[in-house]
Amino acid sequence: MNRKQLFLYGCFIFTAAIISSTAIAGGATRIQFAKGSYCGAYTGNFAGGKRFVLQLGRDQAFISRNTGNSNQLDVYVTGPTGQISGEKTGDNEIHYRTTAKGDYEIMVISDSNFSSVEFCVY
Repeated sequence: MNRKQLFLYGCFIFTAAIISSTAIAGGATRIQFAKGSYCGAYTGNFAGGKRFVLQLGRDQAFISRNTGNSNQLDVYVTGPTGQISGEKTGDNEIHYRTTAKGDYEIMVISDSNFSSVEFCVY
């Protein structure tokens, strides 16, 4: 392996260790960060969209990032009080502010079957 491949492999292993996800009802993937971690990532098939569920507190900053080589990901976030809008801060990053404590559903749609997304919560 060359250095770039080794680095990417290391990032993949690190990402897998950071994030623990399980499939829940309706095909969504529940995201749980490792203790002390603020960010985690998912790399995989986005054909037809991919749904995630994330437990968030009230008035938290939530960021989604397209970290893959595909085109822009469309991200829709719905919380306990309805859909929340984000502020696009670049081609690959959207910032949100949560409105209530509870589960937030994140729908990610890509024109590419295979991509990567990162979620960070502060």
